[in-house]
Amino acid sequence: MGKSKYIFGFLLFGVVSLFAETNRYDVKSAIVEYEIAGGGVVMGSKATISGSSKLYFKDFGKVELSEEKIVQAVMGDNEEEHNITKIVGNKIFNVDFNDQVVYQQELVAEEANPLLNLKDAETLTSMGAKKIGTESILGYKCDIWQLGEDKIWIYNTVPLKFVSKSLDVVQIQEAKLAVFNVDIKDDKFKLPPFPVKAVDDLLSGTTEEPELSPEQEKMMEEMMKSKGKK
Repeated sequence: MGKSKYIFGFLLFGVVSLFAETNRYDVKSAIVEYEIAGGGVVMGSKATISGSSKLYFKDFGKVELSEEKIVQAVMGDNEEEHNITKIVGNKIFNVDFNDQVVYQQELVAEEANPLLNLKDAETLTSMGAKKIGTESILGYKCDIWQLGEDKIWIYNTVPLKFVSKSLDVVQIQEAKLAVFNVDIKDDKFKLPPFPVKAVDDLLSGTTEEPELSPEQEKMMEEMMKSKGKK
């Protein structure tokens, strides 16, 4: 559930290709608010997806926060998901609302992985994605990229729309508000007052830490296969 999570996951969760001296975006700041909708069939039953998300960043991405709230309904049963990820310089924070903990990880150059940063054409092409056209979202001309059955619309390195498919469920996440190069108050980047737990090595699997979702693992496998076929 929450297929769009893999998209923000690759944009934000463990973005080990981020360095303090590198701009993550081509615009100084942005406020983007998305609507999430979709549906399909889950284990033979009709499912609907609804929710919202937002992306805030300033200083070309040196400070960034993404928040997502999704509800999946299957035969009257609702499953809710709430995720927040924040980047400050070379640190990334992931909020676990179930355990009420904030996981903190340092981003180091030795772990650089271009698969975890989808923002530029060179990286997308290296992953096997193809540019299939352009379309305006909220008046902003976006390049449309396709990877497998998934598509992403990007304006000046900022994603404004996603269409993703997992098995028989399609999810659409589209910006309903997008403003750029504006001043953003610090409280927009505030995290819940949960205790912070440092994660020494997120990829080692030796510490108690949040794991990639099945959707994220599937996308990693697909991207590696696509790259290997080039």
